[in-house]
Amino acid sequence: MKTPPPIVKGKVVRPAMIELGLADPDQLDKTMAFYKTLLGEASYPFRLAADMALLCRTTDDGSTDTVIYWQVPGSGMADLEKVYDDLIRNHGCQGVRPPHKMPASQADSQQNDTALCTLADPSGGVVGLVINPPYPFAPMLTRGFAQAETINPPFPRIDAGQPEAMA
Repeated sequence: MKTPPPIVKGKVVRPAMIELGLADPDQLDKTMAFYKTLLGEASYPFRLAADMALLCRTTDDGSTDTVIYWQVPGSGMADLEKVYDDLIRNHGCQGVRPPHKMPASQADSQQNDTALCTLADPSGGVVGLVINPPYPFAPMLTRGFAQAETINPPFPRIDAGQPEAMA
């Protein structure tokens, strides 16, 4: 079973990444260790689902924030810049961080054509946009979601008849 192509009704396809902002750079390793244990995921960015990642970073201004990055359809920086500019010019958004390449420390070592940006929506909430996010994993693209999940499930399956499995 292959994954159907995304249906694009608006300017984005799907939520693709969640980014946790940390105020204290000294807490980054501790926070990443916590999420590694919580999620049971050794690789970084942390895989939340077949097509979603969790990233941790320190903020430039010492704030703590969580940003959801929405995937923009297309394949290059120009596609991301087009949506970013349109949202600012025509939809009441303010630029927070303009389109830029994902830092190498956060990118998948096999692929670094990921670009992202953030803007403030009309009420001031920060929203992220991303193109070429680091997920889905390559096997997900070639095998399809249902089959890939069978081969490499993102979370351990717990048999309802074995309550000790939940302890």
